Amino acid sequence: MSKATDSAKALGARGILEKTAEAGLLEFGISRQPVAEKWEAVLAGKDTAEVPVRVACGLDNADLTGALLGILRETPDKVFDGMAIAALALNVEEKWLYLPEEETELRKELEEKAQAAGVELISGIINIRANRAGAIHHIETMAALADLMADSYEPGTCLAVRRIAPGDTETVSALKKVSYGTTVRQVLEEAGVEAETARAVLLGTKVYDTGVLDTVIEAETPMGNGVITVYAEGCCMVHEAERVLLAERRHSCGKCNFCREGLFQLHTMTREMTEGKGKKEYLALMQEIGDAMVFSTPCSMGQTASDFTMGTMKLFETEYSEHIKKKCRKGICTAFQSIYIDPKLCTGCEECADVCPEDAIEGKAKYIHMIDE
Repeated sequence: MSKATDSAKALGARGILEKTAEAGLLEFGISRQPVAEKWEAVLAGKDTAEVPVRVACGLDNADLTGALLGILRETPDKVFDGMAIAALALNVEEKWLYLPEEETELRKELEEKAQAAGVELISGIINIRANRAGAIHHIETMAALADLMADSYEPGTCLAVRRIAPGDTETVSALKKVSYGTTVRQVLEEAGVEAETARAVLLGTKVYDTGVLDTVIEAETPMGNGVITVYAEGCCMVHEAERVLLAERRHSCGKCNFCREGLFQLHTMTREMTEGKGKKEYLALMQEIGDAMVFSTPCSMGQTASDFTMGTMKLFETEYSEHIKKKCRKGICTAFQSIYIDPKLCTGCEECADVCPEDAIEGKAKYIHMIDE
């Protein structure tokens, strides 16, 4: 038994709740709700709950990067301790830890420790309906709770930095605890990313212009998935929106109509814009769908799935309009490019036809060749 759980048991359920409230511990992720306030709500409805009351833990359902799994990889005992302390505060037995389906190796690594801690491992995103009567916590929150009970808690937030630039390999920096009062610019500089190269900055799921670089990160700042993403100057934001929507479609469980159908329609219209098939009426329709998803879905997946697209539509409105007119100012969307062989340079050597992977070059030896687009 750890120092954290020993301390929690000595305090008892009410003592745990009071110490957590006094520290002002907030839930990590999309909603920065006070943890003690969440527990009070669970306790108030516990006797009339229609589904089992348990502690459920995982990433935000909208987390596409999984960067915060680094906490679980590095300090699994701390996360399990936090779940045990939350269960003590609520006087419940069941503890479920959700892991992304693709994290099969991590699940194998955690099985023995999870069994010893009385935690059931589940693959997939958190089932909100099955856990609606209990306390749903983030992995980071549980680690912070364990530190709090062990009297080693230091206020701050765990963050990683990602940079996206055309032609470059997408990378995510190591996860790091950042003290409150640090600016976004300072976080980027410490990760070796030049803030001046940014065209747009994503904090969690919210996209901002470069004015956000001097924003001070505080306890109430919603950092979503714990990743600050920098989009470099060469990025086409309509193309990036299409990529994000496709990733979200693959990540979504698909059980809720507004999330499933909303993502399908947003992705289809955005993709058609990048393919030169966009229509003017798409912009108003996309805004309507995006707004509806926020209020009509039960979990963070659907509630935030339209954030990036809605944000880029607002910040880069002209760029969306240009795509409908079949123009990509960054030259990323190839549907707007015309590729041809310069007749003044072609000698009919046939070397290009020999190496073309699509067999799309036509012509005879010593005659000008043409590309079949």
